[in-house]
Amino acid sequence: MVTVCTSILQIAKDGSHILARTMDWHVLAVQPLFVPRGYQWESVYDNRVHTNRYAMIGGGGAHHHEIDVSDGVNEMGLSVQKLTFANGSQLVDEPTPGRVQLAPYEFSFYLLGHYASVADIEAHLDEIQLMTNRYAVNDIGHAELHFAVVDRTGRTVVIEPTHFPLRVRENPLGVVTRDCLKTKNS
Repeated sequence: MVTVCTSILQIAKDGSHILARTMDWHVLAVQPLFVPRGYQWESVYDNRVHTNRYAMIGGGGAHHHEIDVSDGVNEMGLSVQKLTFANGSQLVDEPTPGRVQLAPYEFSFYLLGHYASVADIEAHLDEIQLMTNRYAVNDIGHAELHFAVVDRTGRTVVIEPTHFPLRVRENPLGVVTRDCLKTKNS
């Protein structure tokens, strides 16, 4: 069975923005969660301790010494979703000193805990590397993910780990989905 989660930006009559989604999973392993401001967690990639600046609510679950967030919104109105990505994530093998290394599935939690807006993310995105399992302290597998992000201004972007440094791509339609079609070259 192929899972195809889809992210859809909803705009309410009052102009507020809601990042909605489908979760087409075999088993829904997501629970409601609240994470307080100042929460400390360890990256599964390198056991580095991070302290979240912002509180958040969302869906996910506790794993290891961190929280796996499928989607959420922080107290500044930043919403992030991680979705399955079928276009070939290009993760980083070799960690660069002075940058933050994360398992790909930790990225949504990190963004929600550290940034207030898309502009804030853009200003710091080159400091973050999504890593392969090669030098990981713990087995992190190989997650094929991309990320939908919207802030309280309604700016909607996609972050896909297809090159580094990471960069945002504007998403004026507010829809993100996995490409499930096989091409002749696949």
